[in-house]
Amino acid sequence: MKAAARLLCTSLWIAWLCLVATGSKGHTQQPRAVLRVSPPSSRVLVGRTITISLVIEQVSGLYGTQIRLRFDPAILEVVDSDPSQEGIQAELGTFPAPDFVVQNAADNITGTIDYAATQLQPNRPGEGQGTALRVTLRARKVGVSPVQIEEFLLADTTGTSIGATSQNGVIQIRPNPPWVWIAAIGLAVSVLIGSWAYYVHRKRKRE
Repeated sequence: MKAAARLLCTSLWIAWLCLVATGSKGHTQQPRAVLRVSPPSSRVLVGRTITISLVIEQVSGLYGTQIRLRFDPAILEVVDSDPSQEGIQAELGTFPAPDFVVQNAADNITGTIDYAATQLQPNRPGEGQGTALRVTLRARKVGVSPVQIEEFLLADTTGTSIGATSQNGVIQIRPNPPWVWIAAIGLAVSVLIGSWAYYVHRKRKRE
């Protein structure tokens, strides 16, 4: 029963997206809303993680959204927000409310994140500003990766596309400073010395 209901909802969502893509071209609102990567520019050290947000601003009547992000998988990888689920997921936002999530899938091989969700009744359409999605990325090696909004769609309750523009982001991955390695080596030496001292102490007690 649940599987059938989910299949029906997915079919309705796909039909709705088709309506948005092909219908009411003459009634499409002029571009006004903004979908942007926040922060637009950031830095992270190799091996560390950073979280970016997909923020929607200046919107009226928002009810559903579909987003495709692209990043460089050679130097970044998405950290799974829900290990209990199959696959790799980004963290759900609240704008629009993700009452029905059609897709939430990250691919660390192709460097893509696909997300689609819609609100359901009795939730009212979103107004103003909010976060659609959060993505935590781990820096794999030194380099610069764009975070590109490759495709996106904002839509209202009637299936009309909401005119909007997008703003991409960029992440710079920097090498760890020398003191990090010095501290790591110092810690390892300290552990070895401590272990050796403990071993010598125990051996003398037994004698």
